[in-house]
Amino acid sequence: MVMKHSLVAFASLLLVACATEVGPGTVVQCPGPDCPCTGVACVCGAGLSCALGCAALDGALCQLACRDGNTCETECGAERCEVDCAAMSTCDVMAMGETNVDCRSGSTCRVTTTGDNANLDCESGADCTFDAMGADADVDCRGMSRCTATLGRDADARCEAAECDFTVADEGDVECVEGATCRATCAMDCTIACRDTSTCQIRCAGEPEFRMVEGSEGRCGG
Repeated sequence: MVMKHSLVAFASLLLVACATEVGPGTVVQCPGPDCPCTGVACVCGAGLSCALGCAALDGALCQLACRDGNTCETECGAERCEVDCAAMSTCDVMAMGETNVDCRSGSTCRVTTTGDNANLDCESGADCTFDAMGADADVDCRGMSRCTATLGRDADARCEAAECDFTVADEGDVECVEGATCRATCAMDCTIACRDTSTCQIRCAGEPEFRMVEGSEGRCGG
C-alpha cells in the first residue's frame, strides 16, 4: 500500500513538472495540461509541439487544432481523423482510416494515410506532401502552394494556381487550372485536364519521360 501511494505521488509530480516546464522543443502529449481535449477535439497550445495518439481518446473520431507556429504529430490509427494545420505550422499525420486535413496558408504538411475517402487541402503558400493510398481520395492544392501527392485508385486531384506533382493509380482524374504547373504520373488509366494557361505534363506507365499535354486534355490508357 505504501508503494502504491508513492507511485501515485511520483506520477503527480511528473504531471506538475510537465505542466510547468514546457519550453521550446518540448513535445507535449494530447490530452494533457498543455493540449486540452474536449471530447474528441484537442487544441495544441500556442507555440508548442504536440503529439496526439487517437487511441488515447474515447470514440471513432479524433480532431486536432494545430495553432499558428505549432509543430504537431498525429497518430490517427483506424479512427476518423481531422487535423487543422494553421498558418506557419508543421503537421505530420499518420492514419489508417478516413482522414481530413486542412493545411492552411504557409504551413508544412506531411500526411500518410491508407484509409479510403481522404480529403486533403493545401492552401495558399503551403508545402504539402500527401501519400493517400486508399480509394477515392480528394486533393485540392491552391494559390501558390506546392503539392506532391501519391494517390490510390479513383482519386480526384485539383491544382489551382499552384505547383503540383501527382502520381495517381487507376481511374485517377487530375485538373489543372488558373495558370497551374502540373505533372501527372499515371500507374494505369488516368486523365489530366489542363486549362486557363496552365502548363501540364503527363507520363503513362512504361514511359521513360514526361510529355507535354497538347490541348486541354491528356490521357493514359482507355
